[in-house]
Amino acid sequence: MTAVRSNIELRYHAAYDELSALLDYSVALSGLQIGHFPLNDQQSYAEKIFLKLVCHGLTLRKLSPTPCGGGSNELWDISSQYAIARTLIETYEALAYIALDSVSESEREFRVLLWKLHSAERRSDMLELIGSNDPECQSVLATYQSLKKETLAHPFFVTIVSGLAKEIEKRRTPQYRLSRKERDKRCGIDFDYHTVVIMHLSQHVHTLPFSVDQLFQFKAGDPECLRLMSVAVEYAIGFLAKSLIGMIELFSPRVPSLTSDLGQALGIWEKLLAKGVKGS
Repeated sequence: MTAVRSNIELRYHAAYDELSALLDYSVALSGLQIGHFPLNDQQSYAEKIFLKLVCHGLTLRKLSPTPCGGGSNELWDISSQYAIARTLIETYEALAYIALDSVSESEREFRVLLWKLHSAERRSDMLELIGSNDPECQSVLATYQSLKKETLAHPFFVTIVSGLAKEIEKRRTPQYRLSRKERDKRCGIDFDYHTVVIMHLSQHVHTLPFSVDQLFQFKAGDPECLRLMSVAVEYAIGFLAKSLIGMIELFSPRVPSLTSDLGQALGIWEKLLAKGVKGS
């Protein structure tokens, strides 16, 4: 039992330290962009979305037990930890689709338009559902109509063979034109692994029986609880690493120097996300 506990603690400490190292590098990378104007919309969106992702990572680290032990007052909040980890991963999905994926300027413009239209449609629907009389409602609706018109008229739209136009007309505009399976393929991520990660973390996000049962058995400080909390950290590390690989490429040479350890870690996680864990 002592050996098992020791192995779990070592694994968690290693994951926590690796997350911290990646976050420190991420903060430094973001800091180097201060005072420099983005070269284009691609860099502008990348910088903003990546900063959101880094903030989620910093929050995840705060929610995770400190390796040295935080004493009796430390809160082991596994549900919030899993929720933040999932949010970080979904932020990576937006970062990859909007800013990191290598596509033509026309397609990137269209992706951003559809992304914005999805958001404007949601805002319009929310205001309608609460029966808001706020004068801003007209502005929101006008923005939605303008984006809808611009999206449908975009040159890239005519190249798409799908039922997207019908979805837009029915006010069911998707956030992304491509399915997650298609996006994973373009990003070099194993779809099955990505699916399992989201499903696992969602058990706590949606308060399903699996997570409730875990909480009843959960006791802060126990090795098994530490193992469960290391899962969210490790999931997040992989997608943070994948984000950093794209950001380094996009903003090079204005990026911090990589240590050999950090460079090796990025390579390991890139391979793991590409191959998944089947048969490992």
